[in-house]
Amino acid sequence: MANRLNTSLLAIGERRVLQALAPRLPAWTTPDHLTAAGLVGAAMTAAGFALSHWSAGFLAVVVAGLFLNWFGDSLDGTLARYRGIERPRYGFLLDHSSDLIAQSLIVVGLGVSPYFTLPSALFVLSLYLLMSSYTYLRVATAGVHRLSYGGMGATEFRILVAAWSLFACWLGPQVVEARLWRFAILDVTIGTMSAIAFALFVLMVRQDLSRMDRDDDQESATIHRLPTRRHAAEPAAAEPESELPSVSAG
Repeated sequence: MANRLNTSLLAIGERRVLQALAPRLPAWTTPDHLTAAGLVGAAMTAAGFALSHWSAGFLAVVVAGLFLNWFGDSLDGTLARYRGIERPRYGFLLDHSSDLIAQSLIVVGLGVSPYFTLPSALFVLSLYLLMSSYTYLRVATAGVHRLSYGGMGATEFRILVAAWSLFACWLGPQVVEARLWRFAILDVTIGTMSAIAFALFVLMVRQDLSRMDRDDDQESATIHRLPTRRHAAEPAAAEPESELPSVSAG
């Protein structure tokens, strides 16, 4: 099972909250129920964003959906570990498949809302899927499951989505309508930030590859030294057998 690494800004406090909630859940609640609740929360968020074209009051549905998504997605694994009913392969596949679906719903929902643009949302979604893919590669190759990057994890992302939506609603439509030449300023800003994030991602991959290359070289050198020691010991083990004929001959 991969080692979990979470260095997000809220990781310590969030862990304490989840560990306090797990013993208080009803006995009939299962981790699968919580995973399903997280998906329902993501669908609520997307629906609330879409409906906010008619009324800003639907942002309450967005915030409630983000909270339900956090509750279900963050607590399912904690509950499984608390009750000792973990299923490493099934749980990993179910949990992270649900994450991909939920985050896609949330981000695309944000993109079709009056508070963001679809191009900017697709920039954000592409980066999320890129980092998720790399995270799963690291699980397979290094046995490390990294849950955050640059202090930003799933919980911080949900808070950022809710905060931005409320701020954009308060600021008004100019937040998405402002233009720089033919482009929305929001798209230019998110696109620039995405390009910087992509460059940092490439740098991170290069550093990880260099580290793994050194580790593989050291492991290979260790493996190649083992047969040498074994062969060096063989003549000493064979010498008594060569003396046996002379003993019996005497």
